[in-house]
Amino acid sequence: MIFEAGNTVLVLFCRRPALGSGKQRIAATMGEQTALELSRLLVATTLEDAAAWQGPVVISPSNRADSDWAQALLPSATVIPQPQGNLGARIKHVEDRIRRAGGTQIIFIGSDSPALDPEILREAADQLCANDFVMIPARDGGVTLMGSAMPWPDLDRIHWGTEHVFQELMQQCSDESARISVLPPGFDIDTQADLVDAPALLQNDNRPGRIRLREWITSLGPTIPDRIDGSRISVIVPVLNDKDALEKLLARVSDLNPAVDEIIVVEGAMQQDCATLALSHGARHFSEAANRGAQLRKGAQEASGGILWFLHADSLPPTDAVAQIKTHLATGSGSGYFRFRFGGPPGWHKSTLEAAINWRTRVGVPYGDQGLFVTREAYTSAGGHSAIPLFEDVSLVKALRRQCGCREIAASMTVSPRRWERDGWLRRSLHNRWLALRYSLGATPEELARQYGYKVKNRSNMDNP
Repeated sequence: MIFEAGNTVLVLFCRRPALGSGKQRIAATMGEQTALELSRLLVATTLEDAAAWQGPVVISPSNRADSDWAQALLPSATVIPQPQGNLGARIKHVEDRIRRAGGTQIIFIGSDSPALDPEILREAADQLCANDFVMIPARDGGVTLMGSAMPWPDLDRIHWGTEHVFQELMQQCSDESARISVLPPGFDIDTQADLVDAPALLQNDNRPGRIRLREWITSLGPTIPDRIDGSRISVIVPVLNDKDALEKLLARVSDLNPAVDEIIVVEGAMQQDCATLALSHGARHFSEAANRGAQLRKGAQEASGGILWFLHADSLPPTDAVAQIKTHLATGSGSGYFRFRFGGPPGWHKSTLEAAINWRTRVGVPYGDQGLFVTREAYTSAGGHSAIPLFEDVSLVKALRRQCGCREIAASMTVSPRRWERDGWLRRSLHNRWLALRYSLGATPEELARQYGYKVKNRSNMDNP
């Protein structure tokens, strides 16, 4: 086994499909046979990626006894079985074998991420020419791809199988002062909710394995315990150390007429008083890493509504917001957002800034304090929020505008002016524009979060203008 330097090695981690082995969260609600068939179809989709790869391929089965099975999947591939131990130890073992054989750039993928395609894999390989690591986060907080041009740091310290895997990997690599590239979020299939979302995500993928997977999921029909109701509106609120603002928002949302169907609060720092407040308003409460993109993704994953409405704690919607949203979506647009308006007494500086913000969001990207709403199907197809601490809306809104439209509605979202009053109207506006400029020029959200740590950590908001 020898790998030529300069060729990126694609490594497929997989488990041989068998009853009682793999996809156990789906097996628990839909049966072992369904989980087995899904595992077979997912392995087939990943083999499409491996067969199309222009470079060396390694197939790494979870059990050494399955080496012949793995070799038969793709005879041209090299087989390196995984050892015993946690996922980190298994990745390091396979990585070390490849590097000893001359491999320098290595990409690991699993067998349950059908959204991967040759273009994404090529982009990941290209990123390794200029970066030490490349990753694709999954919407559940894990990763769907891990690539490296240098040895991975200590992976034993990662809490594998939790919603913190991506963030912990980022931290480990940052501690090494490594150059990291993060590609747009990916999608894997682990739960029945993922099964519900998968057909929309794969609807434009015409590769044979993806077609078979999509048709099989569709054929399950009513046997999928579909918890998504297309007519229900789920409000999702990310919050971090902002109990007073949250209390005002929840009181307003409770008074909306018509009412929303569900309120989900995702807190970036677990505090009992915040949880108690949420429950007192009939909201569901979850905790997540202090990363607003990850918090929003967690809320969307837990939501039961077919319409997702994202609100910031310091924004107050109009009392007829639900009617406004449903009227807008009835026109055929899959998403939209509210006009921006400052709360409190009027003033020329407020009206001038409001006009500038509303003009900018029509030609640019509206931020989260304008109450973005979107159908579940459109949200899934667009890839959801990026699991990053700043600018988590940018890629989502751009994708929504390409796919289904994302337009402003006439109603206004009232936004608290407290940050502008605290920091100074001009200083706050220039600060936010400077962040946006740095991001557009290629600075990573993590880099900006470190540089502007006080504001990001304590407010968890990148607000207008």
